Amino acid sequence: MKEKKIIRILTITIIIVIGGLLFFIYKNNESEKIRVKQEIELDNVYVELDSVSIALGEKILTISQLGGDIDSLIILKESIEEEKKAFRTRAYAQINRLQGKVEGYKELLLAQDEEIERLKIVNEQLFEENKEQKIEINNLNSTISNINQSNKKLENKIKEASQLELKDIEIHGVFRNGTKKLNSFKNRSLNKLDINFILEENELSLIEVIGIYILIEKPNNEVLYDISKGSGSFTFEKREMFYTLKEEVLIDRNEKKVRVEYIKNEELKRGKYKVHLYTKNYKIGSGEFFIK
Repeated sequence: MKEKKIIRILTITIIIVIGGLLFFIYKNNESEKIRVKQEIELDNVYVELDSVSIALGEKILTISQLGGDIDSLIILKESIEEEKKAFRTRAYAQINRLQGKVEGYKELLLAQDEEIERLKIVNEQLFEENKEQKIEINNLNSTISNINQSNKKLENKIKEASQLELKDIEIHGVFRNGTKKLNSFKNRSLNKLDINFILEENELSLIEVIGIYILIEKPNNEVLYDISKGSGSFTFEKREMFYTLKEEVLIDRNEKKVRVEYIKNEELKRGKYKVHLYTKNYKIGSGEFFIK
């Protein structure tokens, strides 16, 4: 009897457990169906909301190009984007409210179509009214452009006219005994070169201190170069040039006499030597001397 009682109790317990399990499975299936249905409805509303946001963006761009007021529409679009961001976290109870908002947004889009048509008409009227003004503005711009070109040409002419010009240049050979010879001399016992040049008076020159680069060019076209005696290089017309000496000169529009000496650092071979004078922007002139 005791065993039968135990079997009955176990049977009842198993039936209760199976019944509870079946009820749990049924409720879980029903919940899943509700969840799937909610997700489908949410997806549909989200797609509509996203479509409205894209359409509103296009309206904003069109109204902006037509000169209309878009501030309130931008705020509204930002609000829709915020709705989209938080959309997935909202409960099923909010679907009807969101669907109502979507319908309201659609009506707003239709109203913006009317505003766009109105702005198009206004812009067409303004276009007709401004045609003559645009022609006048184009003519004025053309005149201004011609004036600017003329001014640029005048500036270039003034700039060119303000350049320094070489009036005269003499190169003396100075020997160890103190004697001097002009423009043609022997290398033997030559101690240094005296370069004397005169710059023309120029009323258009700027009053300033400028650097004059002196290039002593040997018969083989190389430049006499000695860093210890002040030689170096400078950029002229986008290329590097080497100079023998550099002299700072105050230009005051009056005739200017300049004397520069170069102490010989190497034996000078026979032939014609050229002396070129440059500024950074242009060449002033040249002279020459001969080594016998």
